[in-house]
Amino acid sequence: MNNLPYSIPTIILCAIGYYFSWRLYSKDNFAIAIFLLIVCGLALRIYTSSDFFLHTWDERYHALVAKNLIHHPLTPTLYDNPILPYDYKNWTSNHIWVHKQPLPLWTMAASMWLFGVNEIALRLPSIILTTIGIWLSFFIGSYFFNKKVGYLTAFFFSINGLIIELTGGRVATDHIDIFFLFFIELAIVFSILFSLKQKTVFNVLAGVSMGAAILSKWLPAIIVVPIWLLIVADSGKFTTKGILKQFIILLTACILIFLPWQLYIYKVFPFEATWEASFNFKHITEVLEERTGPFYYFIDRIRINYGELIYLPLLWFLWRTFQNIRDKKRLAISIWV
Repeated sequence: MNNLPYSIPTIILCAIGYYFSWRLYSKDNFAIAIFLLIVCGLALRIYTSSDFFLHTWDERYHALVAKNLIHHPLTPTLYDNPILPYDYKNWTSNHIWVHKQPLPLWTMAASMWLFGVNEIALRLPSIILTTIGIWLSFFIGSYFFNKKVGYLTAFFFSINGLIIELTGGRVATDHIDIFFLFFIELAIVFSILFSLKQKTVFNVLAGVSMGAAILSKWLPAIIVVPIWLLIVADSGKFTTKGILKQFIILLTACILIFLPWQLYIYKVFPFEATWEASFNFKHITEVLEERTGPFYYFIDRIRINYGELIYLPLLWFLWRTFQNIRDKKRLAISIWV
């Protein structure tokens, strides 16, 4: 690792920053406390992203496709000039590459077009989005509970090892997951603002953000829908007719964002698009590419991503949710989990 000499100064400075942030949090000075979390989180992300090489597997593929998109934004390619025969069903050695949705790739391409084709430019969008995500996490936590819980939410988001490693391209599926994470959070923030201020513009922005999440990592983004419904219903400010009207607006804004690209690739790259679409349900029902494991694989994986003690607060929270199933905010978080 060529940035190893900077590790100790980075850790020391971040430790000092987090200490003073905690002190300010204890005094209810949330503005500066969150600002320090953002600064420290940014430092950790910059340090981790400063490897001047591409990491194995996913980041190398995403970087190559993004670099090629600089020259032809509407034609995603892996091997830009396939001299040898290729199989369009093999995403690791293909020509036309629609294996992933395009929004993260377009953004990385724009960054490299602006700042040059290099590793930092490639990772810059993820650095920016996860840094903004610290504040988004504070806002969401504050809404569902209070500012102190919001601060803790932002703190854990700031230091989460998985998020930091994804930002640096070290873990599959790196920047794709970062964009998905960011736009899901952004959609929920706009949903909250809509429920509080009752302005349709925030609902439209929530739909646009959900559409952007779909355009980052496809239909898991519809997790926003039940959360939106619960947030809006919990506000008590909308009639059933009003909720239905705004729900249609939400879906319309979402569809207008993600649908054009899907129609385009089915028309221009029909074989590749059809083949990739065939995997949408296979990911749920079949073992693909030897990614096998027990049925509780993801439950087991939680301890790696969030710490071994995660099961205790998670079970406690779910138990409290079932005890008071009418608490819409707590139910929304449980559905999100």
